[in-house]
Amino acid sequence: MLQEDARFNGRGCGRTEIGKLKLAEGDNEVIHQFFASMQSKNPNFFYLVDFDEHERLRNLFWADARSRAAYQYFGDVVTFDTSYLTDKYDLPLVSFVGMNHHGHLVLLGCGLVSDETTETYIWLFKAWLTCMLGCPPNAIITNQCKSIQNAVAEVFPGTHHRLCLSQVLKKIPDKLRGLAEFKAIKKAIKKVAYDSLRVEEFEEYWQKMIETYELESNEWLKILYEDRHSWVPVFLKDNTFWAGMSVSQRGESVTTFFEGCVFPRTSIKQFFSKCEMALLSKFKKEAQTDSETFHKTPLIISKFYMEEQLSKVYTLNMFKKFQDELKATMYCHVTPVKVDGSIFTFEIKECSYIEDGKRTESKDYQVLFNADDVVVQCICGFFNFHGILCRHVLSVFKFQQIFEIPSHYILDRWKKDFKQLHAMARSSDDAVVNNLPERYDYLSSRFLQLVDVGFISEDRYRLSLKLIKEIEKSLLDDTSGRDNQPKLLCFDTHSNQNVQNLLVSQLGFTEDNANSNSNLLPVKRRGRPPKKGRVCNVEPLVRTNKEQDFLRSAMIANEDNVLQAAPTVSHLDTHIGQGGINLMEDLNPNDLSFGTHFDLHVNQQHHMNSQPRLQSNNLLQGQYDQQTMVNQNGFPWIYQQILQEDQISKVPSVRRTG
Repeated sequence: MLQEDARFNGRGCGRTEIGKLKLAEGDNEVIHQFFASMQSKNPNFFYLVDFDEHERLRNLFWADARSRAAYQYFGDVVTFDTSYLTDKYDLPLVSFVGMNHHGHLVLLGCGLVSDETTETYIWLFKAWLTCMLGCPPNAIITNQCKSIQNAVAEVFPGTHHRLCLSQVLKKIPDKLRGLAEFKAIKKAIKKVAYDSLRVEEFEEYWQKMIETYELESNEWLKILYEDRHSWVPVFLKDNTFWAGMSVSQRGESVTTFFEGCVFPRTSIKQFFSKCEMALLSKFKKEAQTDSETFHKTPLIISKFYMEEQLSKVYTLNMFKKFQDELKATMYCHVTPVKVDGSIFTFEIKECSYIEDGKRTESKDYQVLFNADDVVVQCICGFFNFHGILCRHVLSVFKFQQIFEIPSHYILDRWKKDFKQLHAMARSSDDAVVNNLPERYDYLSSRFLQLVDVGFISEDRYRLSLKLIKEIEKSLLDDTSGRDNQPKLLCFDTHSNQNVQNLLVSQLGFTEDNANSNSNLLPVKRRGRPPKKGRVCNVEPLVRTNKEQDFLRSAMIANEDNVLQAAPTVSHLDTHIGQGGINLMEDLNPNDLSFGTHFDLHVNQQHHMNSQPRLQSNNLLQGQYDQQTMVNQNGFPWIYQQILQEDQISKVPSVRRTG
């Protein structure tokens, strides 16, 4: 059982208290209910529990199927958010967050921690890395905390690590408020951080600030200077892509994924009671934005082809960011200053203007332009930070009469159909796996690719259900399945013929290529099969040309265009309960050690009666039960469950009273 306690202590980086996670009265039950609910709905739900030597809960990590799927697309840059680990909050919540192709935050995992030691963060990072199939991000952004920095260096040695600039600057009042000239010092630090375009400028401005305000003995500023390569934008303008998640200019701000959901006095009980609703709200927002992107045409403000060019491929939000930079070129004056063969050097003077009621400063920038390869580099580094060409580069393009954006500056990351492009680029061959859990994971990963296509509109949803039903029929009929597989998309009723016609006319399938594309369709469904009386007729459904184009781009792919999946659990030094399948028997425990006291659960199955796999006397302790994975006929458990539910659905329901 999870250990209970009446209240929490304050939290802050470097807190020395180490021990169990403190749970108030009722927290135990609400966590139990949350995990039970998530397990029953999410076949790919993952969690990991850390116990101390007295078997008391120390730390907890979890990620649902949506978070795990989102990481496949948006795991290149990740922010580890510890905003709630301060004295202001009662909730010891941490989260892993990414940025989707709309510029919105997506959740990639959550955790509750009992302390802020290096040991805890190492355990948490390894838990998250295991959940994400052992694939580390290209870049990670964290708060300024030595424990976190040490853990990142150990668990993600090849990952680019930077500190969140806004979080660093937020610490100024706490660290320097007692100084006589606090306001002037605060303004000077922000100026040196934001306005330094060259390394030598930063070094000069910083040294001048230290001497002017006699800050040579300030320990926090010494540490800040030692870490300058990790938080000052001028040191981060290399080739690392930050996906718009790092603050680099004045006016930019950082929000948290749970903003509006978590407040200073939010308890664990309150958080878990409304967490699922908050996630659903975010998911609906993403779905709505997806739909708007494919059905709305952005307003063009100029006659430049580059604007029309990106309006056709970028999501609405990212196109808006490009438009903002294009509009700002009216404040930029370009002057050629040097020519060296095909390399041109331009000086761009950005004039002062009013933005958000404030006057900006006039500044000079430098852009290098290679005429042979049409490669540009601006000293502001905006493209590396945001993946959008800056106003200074666009001004040079206009000066050079280049009105089409080169393809290498149009990132797939911001395209409308990024998920489909990403999935097709990930793999050229189907994964070959030899055990049931890995097969389950791989099929789930392929199915989740189509979920993002099938749920957006009602007609796609109906079509998806129809195709799933046909696949289920073929797979569940062991005798006829082998004979019917080549005819998977050939339907025997008038309604089925309508679906086939829709596939041919709308998606580009033909009788010849339908067979080769059949393995792209989902092979698993959740819940009870729809009753025959409720099967929707898709014949009258009509799609716009834009939606047809989207479906073609999303669905037409050969059988090689699948998402490569690695084993779900890898390299864990763990203890699995008796009677379970040891998933670690072929793995090297030295590669990923969590210590001796923690528990693991990767929810790949439900009991046949669909009850959550949680026991009251051993909460959050998961284990594989081989009997629930395969029945006597050799069918995977999920199809046996579907058959049982089909039989149950035919039995008249009896209303129970009293």
